[in-house]
Amino acid sequence: MIIEWNEENGLLSKLSVRDGANWVVSPGKDVFPVSILNGGAAAPPAFDRIETESRGGVEKISVVWNLETLELREEYLLHSDVLSRRITITNRGGSVAKVDGVRLLLGGFHHGDPRRTFFSSPGNNTRPRVPVAALPGSPGGAPNVYFAPSAEFRWDQPFETAPDMSSGILGLHDPASRESLLIWYWSEVENAVPGVSKAGEAVYLYHDVALAAWLKPGESVTGGTQYLTLRKGSWEEALTAYRDRLPAQGLIPLYGPEPPEWVRNAVIFETHPGLFGGFEGLEKEIPRLAATGFNVLYLMPIWEYDNKKGVPWDGNWTGTGSPYAIRDFEKLDPALGAPEDFRKLVESAHEYGMKVLVDFVSQGCARDSRYVIEHPDWFERDEEGNMFSSHGWNDTFSFDWAHPFFQEYMLGWSLSFLREFDVDGFRVDAPHGKEPNWDKNLYRRHASESNLGVLRLLEWLQVEMKRIKQDAALLCEASGPVFVKSHDFSYDYPASAQFFSFLEGRLSAGELCVWLEEHSLTLPPGATRVCFTETHDTRTNKPPSYAMRGSVAEKAMVASMVMAGFRPMIWSGQEQSDPDFYRRLFELVQREDSLKSGGVVRCGQVDVIDPTGSDSPDVPVLVFVREELIGISSFLPERRTFRLRFRNLPWIEEDFVYRILEMLSGEFLEEYGKGEWRGAEVLSGMDLTLDPFRPYFLKFVRTDGV
Repeated sequence: MIIEWNEENGLLSKLSVRDGANWVVSPGKDVFPVSILNGGAAAPPAFDRIETESRGGVEKISVVWNLETLELREEYLLHSDVLSRRITITNRGGSVAKVDGVRLLLGGFHHGDPRRTFFSSPGNNTRPRVPVAALPGSPGGAPNVYFAPSAEFRWDQPFETAPDMSSGILGLHDPASRESLLIWYWSEVENAVPGVSKAGEAVYLYHDVALAAWLKPGESVTGGTQYLTLRKGSWEEALTAYRDRLPAQGLIPLYGPEPPEWVRNAVIFETHPGLFGGFEGLEKEIPRLAATGFNVLYLMPIWEYDNKKGVPWDGNWTGTGSPYAIRDFEKLDPALGAPEDFRKLVESAHEYGMKVLVDFVSQGCARDSRYVIEHPDWFERDEEGNMFSSHGWNDTFSFDWAHPFFQEYMLGWSLSFLREFDVDGFRVDAPHGKEPNWDKNLYRRHASESNLGVLRLLEWLQVEMKRIKQDAALLCEASGPVFVKSHDFSYDYPASAQFFSFLEGRLSAGELCVWLEEHSLTLPPGATRVCFTETHDTRTNKPPSYAMRGSVAEKAMVASMVMAGFRPMIWSGQEQSDPDFYRRLFELVQREDSLKSGGVVRCGQVDVIDPTGSDSPDVPVLVFVREELIGISSFLPERRTFRLRFRNLPWIEEDFVYRILEMLSGEFLEEYGKGEWRGAEVLSGMDLTLDPFRPYFLKFVRTDGV
């Protein structure tokens, strides 16, 4: 990789691979590679100088900028195939200075035909492989439905924060030259919001880093690392190269290469005991839940909370309150029953082969909690010194995740709870980045250490928890790669949102498959992901998940998520809409190893041809190949015959005759009286009639006939 800077203005002037064309065009006079984001607006600096040196055989470039009393120093380290970039901000003035955030921008990039060169941001709420010509204009502009079809389902945000909710990858690929440009962001202290904009044919890629601090005269603060690589080869090879680099960034799971075996087999039932009248009521449901096929019971918070009515929580967030507004972590909610009742619930679940996870709520506590009085230093403060809520909550005060005494308390409490009640781990609630702690009396230097300050606590919890119970596990309510280090499996909100976009016609089946393939290529090997159509949180999201309950569309969605390699999670009551369907689906999930593997989703192994003349990628039929199992779901509202053209199916031999077993029903398929197909016919193209919204799990079973 060849990189050069303009000595007169400090801007990137050349970026190319050997024998390749330059990706950089003139970025424009009002474009700056680094800017301060005080109050959300980008304040441009003035260029000062460039410094060059060699460090251990690695070339180091420092570009220095000035903004009033602040010095902004970009430090670039050029390795053989990757450029790393960090920003250090120093207060050169005589009084305290405030920093809200910083934008790290690279651009403008232009290479090849903008109608064919595409942009992709795996794991985000954007459409995959958007032509550069269709990218949005100014930074931070409102997302359009074409560019970000799932933003509506994720608080109107096209991009997830990195690395807590996504990888932060922003990529361009030119198919003609087979060159790919990737940038991404990594930090275990502050997260960043990715972004893209376009001026003319020049593309700008950036990360808005949540770097925040009060800086005394002479003090400095350094942000996370932005990486850049330019590679020859396919787009898939570029994404794989990113994934292969994750261990070098420190992303090595603390638990080893594999989580507990039960995690790979997990079928999760989420509920709150209050919905069954308390612990005793839920215990009576355990045989039914186990018979349905659930093997993991996840419980929302069960501790004493701001219970407005003094009754078991009934799902009324306004009437009875939020169980996440916890008053005391060391006391169970008396409305749910006695500690002995909870212990019996856990024992009963274990007798039926079910693991039990409980919520680990480190975000905050009730405003009238004892912790507010006993430990006021554990809480975040705004610029006026007041406690506040974060993550959109309004009935709690936000804990300072980086406070060491708070971390020690949460660790001690959770391990004691695990020992006392023999639960099997925790579902970690909302560990993604939060607001800065502006308390000027901090024991440490900068405000944004609270942003991802929970990471140290969770890594600590993972290690100590497994010393007590080796097969205990942590389920993370965040989808970014940084949590693979400390968790055994994770939610995948963006994937769930993209499935909804497909259901509403905003993404084609082909685009959804490409999105899933790109996303899976960027995940650390062995990462286990959980997908869903309903949770206790989907009441606040825009997908009409509750309205879909019991519909054929919801069941087809759940089955398709399973086909794509996700572990299923079902929200309380959802299973009762069609217990037999869920029982058969979960039995299949437990029985078939190919549905447990996760791994990379591969596209293009099956062409679905609509005889009415529609193009294959636009036909709303999802097809996933999982080893020798083929999952197919038609989302058309009518019964229709399709031509299926298979390729790269090595287990199908041309000269043998096959029957098709539909594994969910246990029946062999017939196509208008035809029940056998020769292998050559299967590989060249076969007709198959699909019922609307019915998921098919197909296996080709060879007969003795040749």
